[in-house]
Amino acid sequence: MTEKDLYSSAICELAAALSSTFAAVDNKLQMWCRLRPLVRQSFIDGSLDLERVRTIHDHLLHARPKTVVALEAEVLLAAHEMAPGSLGREIDRLLIEADADWDRAMRDRAARAEKRIRLRRRARGLSSLTTLMTDGEADDQLSRIDAEVARLHPEDPRSDDQRRGDAQTTLMRGETLLCVCATCAASRAASDGPEDGCPTLEDTEPPDTAAAPDAPSPQPQAPGPSAPTPAPAIETRSRPGGGTLIERWRAIVGDDPIGIHALYPDGHGGMKRPPPGALSYTPSRALTAKVRAEHPYCLHPGCNVPSERCDLDHIVEFDRQRPEKGGWTILTNIGPRCRLHHNLKTRKLWRTELLPEGVLHIVDPLGNHYFTPPAL
Repeated sequence: MTEKDLYSSAICELAAALSSTFAAVDNKLQMWCRLRPLVRQSFIDGSLDLERVRTIHDHLLHARPKTVVALEAEVLLAAHEMAPGSLGREIDRLLIEADADWDRAMRDRAARAEKRIRLRRRARGLSSLTTLMTDGEADDQLSRIDAEVARLHPEDPRSDDQRRGDAQTTLMRGETLLCVCATCAASRAASDGPEDGCPTLEDTEPPDTAAAPDAPSPQPQAPGPSAPTPAPAIETRSRPGGGTLIERWRAIVGDDPIGIHALYPDGHGGMKRPPPGALSYTPSRALTAKVRAEHPYCLHPGCNVPSERCDLDHIVEFDRQRPEKGGWTILTNIGPRCRLHHNLKTRKLWRTELLPEGVLHIVDPLGNHYFTPPAL
């Protein structure tokens, strides 16, 4: 066990206690260690909030020490007067004036090394895709999106954000953003298929509100009391013992050690004989795909590393000397863990078991208990 393992485990304990992630806690700790004394003291005495402190840290990161010392007083003055966005731009301006060669080299390096895309699953079937790119690339993409949006009619019922979101998707697909106002929708419905693009304002006329001569006029309905619409029945699921899934299992487990409540203590999934592939350490492609589909993120509590970037780890350890005795490579005994949390489990700093109902029970080195509910 190395010093790095102990540090990582301690950060994981803090992240779990704060319902945060390893990266978020580690980044804050590293930021705190790198802050200049005057900036740190300004945060302690309450004259600078966390957002401004983070802005100062991020924009001065990797600057030459003598440059940071020379600019510290000016940066603090600006921080007490400016919002974080304006403050960041002011720090960049100061850096360019103080060390133009360094600034130019760092911008070139960042453009090559720091680009990335991050996916975050949200509620109701939505996801956010965050892209880090250069200013020029971002301006170019936004101008293309705005050009697509400008072609729509004012009557298009979508909000500005919805239009831009749809425009980004259509541009990615190499398609054209279609207007969904009533006129354009009726025009496309009357044709054999969707048109290329959206008709211009000169190509369309507002629909005639007068009734056509041959159209039958609607018959008046006789007044009368309307029957009340019955309220839809709300389906509820009862759970033995009440409470949420995690609350119930926290009460059941209490301070018991790992192994007492495990659904499959031997890691054999309740089977007497190993199925094909169970005695192989590496899961098959089909099993890998199924595990990643059922578990979109690392199984460690609070970790948001996508499963496609994780190792597939055995909950009950695989025995390479006697595979039939150890945990088998089957659906109920493997799950995604990022390399960090995989290593902590392998070194037995954190222990894991699978409980009934698919709840994962994890205990840290201090004996604290954490529970990860099954994926929906």
